[in-house]
Amino acid sequence: MWNFLARNKQVGAMLGLLSVAAVLTIILTTKGGSHAEENNGVEEPEDVSPATHVFSTYSLPSNDKFMPSIGNGHIATNVFSDTVYMNGLYNGRAGYSHRARIPAWANIRLNSTLTHHPYSPVYSLDTKEGVFKVRVDRERSVVTQRIYAHRFYTRAIVNQISVDSKTHYDLNFLYQELWIAIKLMPGPESKDIAFQDPIPEIIDGRTIWSSCGQTMESEDLTYQPLPVDVCAFWTSVPDHLVVPQRGSRVFTFAMTADKNKTVARQELIKVLQEDGEELFQMHVDHWQHLYQQGGIDIEGNLELGKIVNGIWYYFLSSLPSESSYQPLDKYYGLSPTGLARGGTFEDYEGHNFWDTETWMFPSILLLYPQYANKLLQYRLDMAYVAAELAKLTGHKGYRFPWESAYTGVEVTQPCCPDVALYEQHISGCVAFAVRQYLATTRDEDWLKHGGCDIVTNIADFWASRAVINYNTGLYDISNVMGPDEDHRNVTNSVFTNVVAGYSLYLAQYVSCLCKSYYMAKDPDHWADIAWSLALPYDQEHNYHPQFSGYHRGEKIKQADAILLGFPLQYAMNTSTRINDLNYYESVTRENGPAMTWSMHTIGHLKLGDQRKAKAVFNMSYEGFVREPFKVWTELRRPDVGATNFFTGMGGFLQALIFGYAGLSIHMDRLEIDKPRLPPDATKLTIKGIKYLGANLTLELQNNSTRLSVTSLDDNWQLLLNDGKYNITLAPGVTVILPGSGPFTIRSEQWKDCKLPSDIIGQNYLRPIGT
Repeated sequence: MWNFLARNKQVGAMLGLLSVAAVLTIILTTKGGSHAEENNGVEEPEDVSPATHVFSTYSLPSNDKFMPSIGNGHIATNVFSDTVYMNGLYNGRAGYSHRARIPAWANIRLNSTLTHHPYSPVYSLDTKEGVFKVRVDRERSVVTQRIYAHRFYTRAIVNQISVDSKTHYDLNFLYQELWIAIKLMPGPESKDIAFQDPIPEIIDGRTIWSSCGQTMESEDLTYQPLPVDVCAFWTSVPDHLVVPQRGSRVFTFAMTADKNKTVARQELIKVLQEDGEELFQMHVDHWQHLYQQGGIDIEGNLELGKIVNGIWYYFLSSLPSESSYQPLDKYYGLSPTGLARGGTFEDYEGHNFWDTETWMFPSILLLYPQYANKLLQYRLDMAYVAAELAKLTGHKGYRFPWESAYTGVEVTQPCCPDVALYEQHISGCVAFAVRQYLATTRDEDWLKHGGCDIVTNIADFWASRAVINYNTGLYDISNVMGPDEDHRNVTNSVFTNVVAGYSLYLAQYVSCLCKSYYMAKDPDHWADIAWSLALPYDQEHNYHPQFSGYHRGEKIKQADAILLGFPLQYAMNTSTRINDLNYYESVTRENGPAMTWSMHTIGHLKLGDQRKAKAVFNMSYEGFVREPFKVWTELRRPDVGATNFFTGMGGFLQALIFGYAGLSIHMDRLEIDKPRLPPDATKLTIKGIKYLGANLTLELQNNSTRLSVTSLDDNWQLLLNDGKYNITLAPGVTVILPGSGPFTIRSEQWKDCKLPSDIIGQNYLRPIGT
């Protein structure tokens, strides 16, 4: 064509004028860099999709922070961002450790000419396919861009542009080509990784670029004496794509990253060898396999249905794939803003907190126990570092740091030493997650491969922290901070003491479960200490003070003492729980985090107060969910804080599962109590509840609650008690649950081991056998 035009200049000039209408040029379909200035008056476009699993809009949010993320547990990015993050890749010493930025060599943008009226693009996030799409319907073609982190080729971020020409009967355009101008925008050089100059090579006729480097600063020289290697490979991106007027084509571009150069290179080669549509379909199939395992469907309330689908999408995007082309690296945990964020202090730098075990873990455990196992494995992998922290602070056992990342050392920012020093309840939260895991899985293999050790060592830590007070006859735990970070260096934080007591009792129980292959010295001693741990209680006002010396009326930051009711489910009088909820609701900061109100929701639902539950349930998400892509923020609108805030998402899921659906996990049973629909919903389905190897579905409608059994584990026969009869569950059985319950699902006792007593605050000797 170019030779023809060179020889026929007049024809070339004429065609040049005509081609203006045919050429689809490119610059950006979105605004510039990803580091936008914070703007409280941010525009949040409307989500126009009627489907609960698709979020669509005609324009993008004016704040880049509200753009959705794509990820697969190994690699992740925010759409149209200049930054890619990778599992286990951090830079910075100690408290300055953060996710290390890789330039986004997969960030390809379309031109603003393509987006002008009347050819406005449609931007969509499909949560069931795990893909972000840009679709532009022009007079002569339809251009669709698909951006996704491949679920099987896990080192790859794929960017595909398909151009489908439309039939055109104007003879002037029959032989015109469509030009789609594109631009690669990887952003500036990384300040975290010393990448070498990119090197080109030709593979199967395509130009491939690569660059390798090392992180600039180790997190801790004792546990990480050398920097971490990382290599990235990516396809060369031309300044335009050419498609025949009557043709259609899919262009595939990709970027891969790994700590191993060979792995990254082989992955990119394999991705490019796949047919474009087959490559995408393979990704979709792996995503849909995840959703076949479990999920939550809400009918009648489109807003809630979309929010739930968004949460599971973002969670699963940061969790590792179940199968991959090449073996996965070990997993480094689920941080408060997921894998696609974490380069800044505001986004918690990709660190692991108590947020994982307390807010995200329970819902993941019930639907995806294999991922709960991965989350606990991170703690097992870092246990030897937790042992050293306990020793350094003069204690025994395992003391997990408040924040951890690559090495497992304490990485709390220097700005905030108090949380690192005092929020020791994180160790108890790890043990409580273990407790829930064992209650729902009875995973003996996990116990044999580190489980017994981590439980007993956490108990040793608490035993060394508890000091007898001879005036009260109780053990005190001093110099701590509960979840309420407005009060520090307190004694007998009620949450800390209860979760410590649970840790001690769990160790006594686990020592019995493990006795044939693990020797624990005097496990009853742990129970003795737990029995007599101080439990702050105000008899006059019939409530639990947050700690010894708490003055009524003092404001608090977030849910603390009310967590005794849930998730800890500590036994107390109904009147006490009512008073705890009502009092602490009155003194909680108005700008407190979303999950506070999720826990208040569960509390009121357990007590049967639907009016109050609805009010605080609305407070748990309204103003925190940003449109159109359901990105959660830490702070309520117009403030922002951390984005995409998994912690708030986790609290919201718990309000649905353990609040409205009425589920609760106990050491000897799964219970369903007072199930009811969320506000304005006509149906709530929780599919894929995993309990002792069984696969269950709970379906709620206005006047009906059904429990269906998909499969069972042959090792554990399950009995359902509906309040009147015991029903043996079997695959294919559906049971109608009459009334409000409670309904219990049990199996036979696990070994000949007595369940934990879970009673603290007693200033007399523990009776034998408790």
